[in-house]
Amino acid sequence: MSALARKVLLIGWDAADWGMIHPLLDAGRMPHLRALLEGGVMGNLLSLQPMLSPILWTSIATGKRAWQHGVLGFAEPQPDGSGLRAVQSTARRCKALWNILHESGRRVHTAGWYASHPVERLDGVAISNQFAVAPGRTPNDPWPLSTEAVHPPGWRDRLAELRIHPGEIPLHFLQQFIPRVHELNRMHADVAGLLQSLRKRLAECLTLHAAFTDVLEHEPWDFATVYYESIDHIGHDFMAFHPPKLDRLTPEAFEFFRHVMDETYCYHDLLLGRLLELAGPEAHVVLVSDHGFQHDHRRPGPEADPAEWHRNFGVFAARGPGLHADTVLHGATLLDVAPTILTLFGLPVGEDMEGKVLLNAFVQPPAVERIPSWERVGETPAAKPASAPLTADDLAASQAVLQQLVELGYLPAPGEDAARDIALAVAEQRFNLAAVQLDAGRPAEAVPIAQALMREFPDQPRFVVLLGQAAVADGQREVLDEALVRLTELRPEHRQIPLFRGFAALLADDPAAAAQAFAEAAQREPNDPWLHGVIGRVRLRLRDWPGARVAFERSLRLSADNPEAHYGLSVALPRLGEVEKGLAHALEAVAQMHDFPRAHFQLGAILVRLGWYERAVEAFELVLVMRPGFALALRYLARLYPRVGRPVEAARIRQALEHLPAAASPGRPLQVF
Repeated sequence: MSALARKVLLIGWDAADWGMIHPLLDAGRMPHLRALLEGGVMGNLLSLQPMLSPILWTSIATGKRAWQHGVLGFAEPQPDGSGLRAVQSTARRCKALWNILHESGRRVHTAGWYASHPVERLDGVAISNQFAVAPGRTPNDPWPLSTEAVHPPGWRDRLAELRIHPGEIPLHFLQQFIPRVHELNRMHADVAGLLQSLRKRLAECLTLHAAFTDVLEHEPWDFATVYYESIDHIGHDFMAFHPPKLDRLTPEAFEFFRHVMDETYCYHDLLLGRLLELAGPEAHVVLVSDHGFQHDHRRPGPEADPAEWHRNFGVFAARGPGLHADTVLHGATLLDVAPTILTLFGLPVGEDMEGKVLLNAFVQPPAVERIPSWERVGETPAAKPASAPLTADDLAASQAVLQQLVELGYLPAPGEDAARDIALAVAEQRFNLAAVQLDAGRPAEAVPIAQALMREFPDQPRFVVLLGQAAVADGQREVLDEALVRLTELRPEHRQIPLFRGFAALLADDPAAAAQAFAEAAQREPNDPWLHGVIGRVRLRLRDWPGARVAFERSLRLSADNPEAHYGLSVALPRLGEVEKGLAHALEAVAQMHDFPRAHFQLGAILVRLGWYERAVEAFELVLVMRPGFALALRYLARLYPRVGRPVEAARIRQALEHLPAAASPGRPLQVF
């Protein structure tokens, strides 16, 4: 397979969200991103569960979920059992893009990616995620640099000189983000904390950018990739101040800090401009984010877990020779990034990569070659062995990373009992593994993990909730009852209890009782779009088409990026005589989530009703690609093939139906997050 790309630049913006970007594009405030979009393709990028950056960015880089790649959280035990450390590159059990391309003879540069420390030995320059993490408050505070933060060693001192300490960020620089910064009472503890945090995030962003652009400017490359985490980190501090004003804010605080997030995006656009200049017009440029970020009425409260700020859809944009220009791309997921980049380089995609090549991005879709696995080719990833001795700088740099995660709320502060800290961190990894299995449609794998966690930590409701969610997805009524009893004992008012009652009723084939339980849950959580989607699905089961319509439309009002609600309306509206509207929602459902066989099936059924048989055949054939053996799709095709001049295939389908043991459902596992 010939290569379409000579050079590929992959840029990561953690938590970038089209909802923030589009108003700035319309206002002409992100000209470099606009140029990228007008010359290429753009679209939503569906995230994965759980939405935690180390897991997601490793999935982007490998094309695999965490149960395959092995990175399961922010922290892991020190090898000697003395405490915790930030998750290391040695946790990754499979090859990333940079390993594959290095082994394929490409020159590769990497910078800042999560779980990339210690750096791997590549033909190029590698800069780990610990390189830019800055401690201290004044320019005189020490800033140790780990011996394993940069490879090759000859670049270490040069790049260290480019680091910008938070204390070197002057107040007038912050004026770009906070126009009235000089009027703030900087002696107030909360104000001082926000300003110091902003200085730190900007210093780290500028440090990484300076190092990466220096490498791009002076070293040849075939593949280069950089990951900026500052949109996410600044968002956790300042998105609460973004318009519209939240009731909990004072008018003064809102007016002072309302511009920070917009200006953060505009600043990243400036950085993007320099990257595009260095890449040149012939390079393929791919920009992605791992998830979005709540920025409107759904912003959580101050006590929320940081992950509650994350939205299911990130951004995807790509430009380069052979790609469509000024085109919207539908159906992309995080797992599609690695296969698509391999295809750009003319390399085969591993069959153990779950994602697809985004063929609709190409003017002339290339042939996609496959190999069983890149893990069977060449060498293993060349990360520093976990048993290598650590220097004082290594330990100090690692502690700075842990402290940053504590400040952001992703980790609890370490206690005096190192053994308990380790036990909790390992439990968190197991919790995340179960969540990954659930999201991957493997609930049977999640149930025993959740049961073990509930036994080991009987006072932790979140492990009980996890067990109940896994039991719902796997249809295990007895296990769900066990979780429901335990959760009622622990927290009688827990919001999950009426939800579990509703799902238990569904498993008992009592949708009327389920509707009553879910209505109770909606009284507690009236603005939860997922919950209204569940109510809509129950209404469909009750054949209450008007009630389903009300529920799904409310779900959509609360969250526009909502393929389940669009699917539900595609079912309900044709039953109410609004076939064309149902078709529009079916098309939107498959656009937002390509791997959604129920929606493709419903699309086919509506097309049949409208007499568009050729397009209906395409929809049903796609269902069978996703879920082979789905009987209803086969029956539709057996009737449709003669209508479109394909009688031989109709006979083949009828023969297949005679040997099919039972009608298979095209549905995906019940979403429980």
